[in-house]
Amino acid sequence: MAEGASTSRGLRLMKEANAPLLVLRLIRSNPHANRQVMITYLCQLYGIETNYKVCTHQEVIVTRKSESFRDEFPYLNDPACPAELETLSSRKFAKYHLYVHLHKQLRDCTSLKECAHISRQLIDNYLENRQIWEELNYYKEHHALLGKHAVFREFARRKELLSLPVKELMLRKSKIENNIWRVKNEIKKKDKPHLDALRAERLVSYETELTEVNRLLG
Repeated sequence: MAEGASTSRGLRLMKEANAPLLVLRLIRSNPHANRQVMITYLCQLYGIETNYKVCTHQEVIVTRKSESFRDEFPYLNDPACPAELETLSSRKFAKYHLYVHLHKQLRDCTSLKECAHISRQLIDNYLENRQIWEELNYYKEHHALLGKHAVFREFARRKELLSLPVKELMLRKSKIENNIWRVKNEIKKKDKPHLDALRAERLVSYETELTEVNRLLG
């Protein structure tokens, strides 16, 4: 592959080497962009030393995306833009930079287990980034909210919290703290790795809600 073999051939080699499904899913999501990942993975697997580097322009890509993003979704400049979409646009930038960072980590991983772990993060990151884009693009095309992303539930909870009296907020605070404790324990057990992403998402959701409750309680 370092000498020009096709990415499809590299993918076949990875299948023959019984690469983890997570790694294969990552490669299939964008074979050309993940060519370096395939080469690094196969070299590590077979103990081959290589100085091959794919010429990347990630910094330029980040800059271009930053410059063109509001041109792609001009309604983000409108004062009447829904707050949920403004929040999603900020998260999209954060997710993209994390995606670039994880790609660098994947090139430097030293074990198959580490490659699989980082691949899982990359896939989760890619899927959410895609979901954010669908929300933004839907509003651009239909001038209405799609409303499937978790951020809409966060805003709904925040609106609900604003209507609660202090006594109810105190009860809510106690319940959220118990939920956080329970989810953290589930994550620490490491007994169901396939649920790690879902648990991490729940934890972030609970912690976000707790922050809002504490803010309202002063």
